[in-house]
Parts: sequence; structure tokens; C-alpha cells
Amino acid sequence: MRQDESPVVGLIVAGIWIATAGPALALVPDDAPTLPPPDPAVYTVVEVDTAQELADACWNLTSNTAIVIAPGTYDLSSTDRDRLTIGRYGAAMISDIQIRGATGDPADVVILGAGMTDPSVQFGFQIFTASDVLIADLSVGSVYYHAVAIQNDQGATRVRLYHLRLFDAGQQIVKGNANPNPGAEDVVIEFCDVFYTAGVPHHPDLGDCYTNGIDALPGRRWIIRDNLIRGIRCQDGSLAGPAILMWGNPSTGPSVDTVVERNTILDSSRGISLGLGSSTEHTGGIVRNNFIRWNPAATYDVDVPIYTTSPGAKVVHNTVLTRGLYGAAVEVRFPIATGVEVRSNLMDAGVSSRDGASPTVADNLTSAHPSWFVDEATGDLHLARTATDPVDLVTVDPDCTLDFDGTARPTGAGLTDIGADEMGEPLFADGFESGGAGAWSRAAPSVS
Repeated sequence: MRQDESPVVGLIVAGIWIATAGPALALVPDDAPTLPPPDPAVYTVVEVDTAQELADACWNLTSNTAIVIAPGTYDLSSTDRDRLTIGRYGAAMISDIQIRGATGDPADVVILGAGMTDPSVQFGFQIFTASDVLIADLSVGSVYYHAVAIQNDQGATRVRLYHLRLFDAGQQIVKGNANPNPGAEDVVIEFCDVFYTAGVPHHPDLGDCYTNGIDALPGRRWIIRDNLIRGIRCQDGSLAGPAILMWGNPSTGPSVDTVVERNTILDSSRGISLGLGSSTEHTGGIVRNNFIRWNPAATYDVDVPIYTTSPGAKVVHNTVLTRGLYGAAVEVRFPIATGVEVRSNLMDAGVSSRDGASPTVADNLTSAHPSWFVDEATGDLHLARTATDPVDLVTVDPDCTLDFDGTARPTGAGLTDIGADEMGEPLFADGFESGGAGAWSRAAPSVS
């Protein structure tokens, strides 16, 4: 089935219509489009400016409520609660909830726990019996388990995490938990900065490092796009989990139809995984237009950037640099991974088929060089003007008609570039952008 990129497809979460597919409006979290304020005709607006007021407002949430948080730092360890709850455990469902930073800048509203190894603050936000939830424009981190936990086992569904800074969680930074039926549904994570400042320590519950950036067990129809995900690694140098992991198990069933697009993933142990250790953990899904770059100076274990065990998955038009730290840029695993396509990716390593997998592998370029990119060292993997090798080589894929920037790829045979970025035409045909001496003249124009 085609993974439609038409901008007309959408849903309403917490009173705001969002496109579930379509062109990007920005490139990085800092450029996220501004959301409209909560409509007072729809929402009861609750303004808070202390940690205890915030904790109380979350605990007492009812449907059609928007909590607006004033600028400041909110120390949850100073409150009488160990997390911010959205919908109480075991209670009746509520819906149409917004939790918003007042200024639109996540740096202005910072919600902190007591640290990754201190259980006095276990979560940032834990969403239980609530649907149509928007959390936007704030920072949350330094907590024992998860910065945001989406408990579909309690009914949480249709959650949107928008323009957030999510960091330093003792286990996964964002976690989706679910009953066997149906799995956390219709979650959108976009324009978020998801990171560890210095890796993950051993967790006191487990005695080792156990983390991922974004992790759903399982998730149905999650969209993860336009995020910066970085530093997903263990402090002891052992192998951390993937930056994005969508999976399942026999009791929960698989994750289904995940879309992972236009993310930048840097300096991490592993990248994007649709499925993980067995052959029944994910079905369908598409991974497109992502930038992934491993740090050649990494002092921690590194694994594959893109991995799937998912039948029917597509891995198309990604730009991936392993920098020699792993032998493959993409791995497909297990015989059940039928119908998998790996096409038009720009990489510095090849595609590996493991344990009986037989994907369709076509039109990939596996000889990418750091000099082909605008600023490879910082993860800006847009094509440099001098990079000609990936340009105008393939025909546009119907499931990837837009590039990393939301720019339409050209139609026609052999007119589309390989990788996540479609190189644009110069603004000036005379070479003005190059700064060459022939690009301009200092002489004043003559006047006749």
C-alpha cells in the first residue's frame, strides 16, 4: 500500500488539526511552526507558575482543559507527587487536553526530576486514561524512568508531542506501553530534541544500561518526524538500544505501520529499528528522508543505523554515514521480512540480509564521502554543490515524492537524486553564490 505524502490527510489532536502526511514546514526543532493558543471557547485554560500548581493541575485534569505553564524551572522533587499525570490510573477517560509552555520556546519552561538514578521523581509526564493529548513547547528531563510515558494499557491514545526538549531519562526517553490489543495508537512525535547530555548510567533497577530514545511496545500508526535525536549511548561504552525502536512481542503483538521521516540522528549506538530481536515484532512501515551520522571518534559500541524485521517495510531515500564503525548501513533480518524494499539510499556502507531475509535492494549508492555534504561533522547531510555523484540517477519513488526539506522531487526517469536531500537549483546562474570574482562588479552602472 502506498505511504501517501498528500498534505490533505490529517487528524485532530487536542483541538488542533495536524497533517499525518505531507511536506515539512521546517528542518529542525528550533524552526517548528508556532501553534495557535488554546481556544478559550473550547478549553478551560489553567495558568500555573509553580511546580506544585503544575502537579495539582495535572492531577485534577478534566476534559477540554489546557494547562499553560509560565516561564521558569519546575522542580518536581519539591512537590508531593513523583510525576505529572494526565488522566488518573484506573479512572474514567478524559479527552482534549493541552499542556503548553507559555512562550512557545521549550527553553523557557524546564521541568526537572531529581536525576536518572533517583527514584523520587519517576516520570516527567505519564499519560494514563486520556485521549487527544497535546504536550508542546517545553522541556522535561532528569527523571528515573521516562520523560514521557504513554500508557495505552490504560487507554492513552492520540497523543501529540510537539516542539519539546526531552532528555536524560534513566530508561527510555519516550515510552509507549500497551495491552495486547491494540497498542498505543496514533501517536505523533515531531520537532522534538531528544537527547542525553552525557549518555545513560546503569539503572538501579537493572544494574546495567537500558535505554532507547523513542520506544513503543507496541505502537500502531506512530509518526516520528522532523526530530533531532542525539547521544543515545551508554556511559559505560556498552551497546545502547536504538534511537527509535518500534517493536512488540507475542503477548502484545507487533507494532504496525510506523512512519519515520525527516529526522536527524547523531552520535548514537543504533539508529532506527522496525522490529528487533525476533521475526514478529513489526509489520509494514516506512523509513524515509532521514539523516543519520555516526561519530568516528565514538568511544562506545556502535551498531547498524537502520534495521528491520518487518514484512512490507520500505527503507527509501535516507542518507546514512557509518564512518566505518559498522559494516552495513541497513540490515534486513529473518525470512518473515518479505516484501521489504531498500531503495535510493545514499550510504557509505552496504545493505546486509541476515538469517534468510531477501529484500529488494535497488538504486542505492554505497560510496558516500564526507566531502559530499554541507557540514558532515555536525550532521548537516544536505548535498554540497560540488557533490555530483548522487545527482539525477533514479526515478522518483511514489512513496517518497518529497525530500528532507519537504521539497518536491522531480518527476521523470533518472531525474531524482539518491539520498534524503534533493539538490536544489542555484539561485543565480552566474555563480553569484560561489563568491567567485566573476560573480559581480564593483563598478557603478553607467547612466545614459
